[in-house]
Amino acid sequence: MQGALAAAAASLAGSATLHAVAQAPGEPLDAFMGLSQALTARPVLDRAVGARLLAQSLAAGTLSEPQQKTALRILEAWYTGVVDGTVVTYEQALMYGVVSDILVIRTYCPNQPGFWAEPPVEKQR
Repeated sequence: MQGALAAAAASLAGSATLHAVAQAPGEPLDAFMGLSQALTARPVLDRAVGARLLAQSLAAGTLSEPQQKTALRILEAWYTGVVDGTVVTYEQALMYGVVSDILVIRTYCPNQPGFWAEPPVEKQR
């Protein structure tokens, strides 16, 4: 998966598409969302989260860096929900959708500290 994402981002490096995100007249959010959809291979992304990710990316200056780094930072922002150490979203980060059929999003420790160090107790059938 990471290899595919890196390959997609690398193939966009040097393209006019990434440059257009920073230079887009009128609606930079539309350009950002279109690029994000292409990079994540997701036809639908939350526009409100996208607006927050773009605003934080612009504030952090990520769009002025080389295009490949920008593409990877956009992917990182969508999948982790974090931009330059600032949590923009938690529950809507794309990384949780990948494992949602198996894992629950952790928001607190389900047991005492260090509980994970002991082997799990097997249920008797």
